[in-house]
Amino acid sequence: MYIATNDLTGDDRGVLRVLPMQLVKYLCRISLDGMQELKLISGKPLSIRFFDGVFYVTEKGMLSRQPHNAVRVTDAQMTELLERVTRSSLYSVKDEIKNGYITIEGGHRVGIAGTAVTENGSVEFIKNISAMNIRRAAEVIGAADSVMAHIDQNPVKSALVISPPCCGKTTMLRDIARSLSHSGHSVGIADERCELAAMYNGRSPFDLGNLTTVLDNCPKAQGMLMLLRSMSPEVIITDEIGSAEECEAIQSIMNSGVAVIASVHGRNADGLMKRAHLSRLVPMFDTVITLSQKIGEVAEIRDA
Repeated sequence: MYIATNDLTGDDRGVLRVLPMQLVKYLCRISLDGMQELKLISGKPLSIRFFDGVFYVTEKGMLSRQPHNAVRVTDAQMTELLERVTRSSLYSVKDEIKNGYITIEGGHRVGIAGTAVTENGSVEFIKNISAMNIRRAAEVIGAADSVMAHIDQNPVKSALVISPPCCGKTTMLRDIARSLSHSGHSVGIADERCELAAMYNGRSPFDLGNLTTVLDNCPKAQGMLMLLRSMSPEVIITDEIGSAEECEAIQSIMNSGVAVIASVHGRNADGLMKRAHLSRLVPMFDTVITLSQKIGEVAEIRDA
């Protein structure tokens, strides 16, 4: 698990760049290849989630399954990390913070937990930040190869990707967008949480194709309808649907002749049919793709 600092990939350096220097010295000898999340909780051990589980970072710059002798995150380090990810300007990212995350260069998303400041029932800010979770943005070219024959047809077919959390649904959607766009289809991405396209200063770090347009940081239902009206897409892609408003927007888009490819948290189609808003929507998709709990693995494909 050890490599020299100058051998780190660009993605690895992007993650390390925002970390306090006191923590970087423990991480610079560890390969971050396969890292999913780097979690910092004030007063708790520094941990990294890889594909094969959670490891703790020791003071010797090693990985351990046990928290003994692990580096403890300090309040001062949390403050420094926040200053780095916000570029010392909390105000400039206040809209992101109230959603619980900040997107940094490279498309990586920094989740935030602390004390929510509410107004009229809505979260306006998060203060007393006690935990930050750096979720590494990853691109897997070919992640959707096994499903494209069911989607890339004339016209493009609507598809629903069902997946438990952290099992590769966003990565698959991203690769579907890339593949369809390179096949000559006009693609629109409604990216409410700035995770699917991971835009940073108006650009995505991923290959989404030449015919893909992105509307990010906008509520999914509204964003999908805006793309429909303004970008003439053949297909609209969005992540993690579930609300009644989102389901109504998807139904309206499909009725207009535009395909929709979306993801939803769940284990299988039968389970979704027990959820009120989705029970009406699921039968409208041409294909339902279910991912297994093994990351990126397709468990089942059901065509209409």
